[in-house]
Amino acid sequence: MAEAPEAEAYEPRYTPDQARERAARFASKLATTTDRPAISRAAHTLDLEALRNELAAGVGVDTLVMGPDDEGPTTGGRTPLQLATAVTNEMVVYQRGGTEEAFLGWAASSPSRRGESDEGIDADRIACVALLLEHGASPNPGGTLKPPLMGAARNGNLMIVNMLLSAGSDVNALCFCAPHLNFDVWSALFITALSQKRDCAAIADALLKAGADPNPPKMAERSLMERAIQIGDHSLWPVLLRGGAILPPRVNPNNLNAGFQAWNNQLARPYLEKIEAAGSWKAYEKAHRTKLLATFTRKFTHLVPPELVPIIVEFSFHIGFY
Repeated sequence: MAEAPEAEAYEPRYTPDQARERAARFASKLATTTDRPAISRAAHTLDLEALRNELAAGVGVDTLVMGPDDEGPTTGGRTPLQLATAVTNEMVVYQRGGTEEAFLGWAASSPSRRGESDEGIDADRIACVALLLEHGASPNPGGTLKPPLMGAARNGNLMIVNMLLSAGSDVNALCFCAPHLNFDVWSALFITALSQKRDCAAIADALLKAGADPNPPKMAERSLMERAIQIGDHSLWPVLLRGGAILPPRVNPNNLNAGFQAWNNQLARPYLEKIEAAGSWKAYEKAHRTKLLATFTRKFTHLVPPELVPIIVEFSFHIGFY
């Protein structure tokens, strides 16, 4: 008789109490919009078939509808495209499950099962966004609420970010992402740096190549680079610096808390010192690239033609970060 496979050992995403708290928060937000129209529900649950039916029935693709905000009270209408790009995977799971018990079961499930759920939701999101754009949805609906590009950046959806950029999204649009917290205005690039999503470096690179301001307005008196260093995702640092981000000051006079000082970060400090000593990011990157090329030319010229070595170095390393 074959032995049963061993159960997957894992830590649940949330404790039961944490999952209940999140479910209660989702329920509270949804309770404020019980009369939302069908197109709002379709966009906010990423229900492709329902969304297609609403559009086929003649509902305007840029209809302003009331919908729950994942970050605070709804202060105005938002378009289906804003809803589809901003809603988090967890909120979708909660709405589709319909009960607190279903959400608790998902939160306690294995990482592989949750990963399958996320993959399915991501595919549905891409399909819904593509459908809305095909029907002429505006990538720049205006207003003070989160534009579609910012929602996609926050959720870490690189494909949707590229779709929206191709459709003409304003890469430097600003908005109050959390007006109930009185936060400063954010840009899509700033929220990408804060998201800590898997593809945030690639998304930041796409936004910068599309013309994003590498030095957007500060948030809580800290620059984009200061925030990126504080979060600790060093894959972002060379991307931002290559795009024109300014090195943070050695001391931020607006907030003397030691934890807020970028140069106090043990990983960042030697990196920042090397760039400062070189005189600029471009000078540091050039010197670093030259050193790498010299090293790999000696090691690989017997394996590949010399002219291919620079290409290998370019695509195999995060040039500039050690």
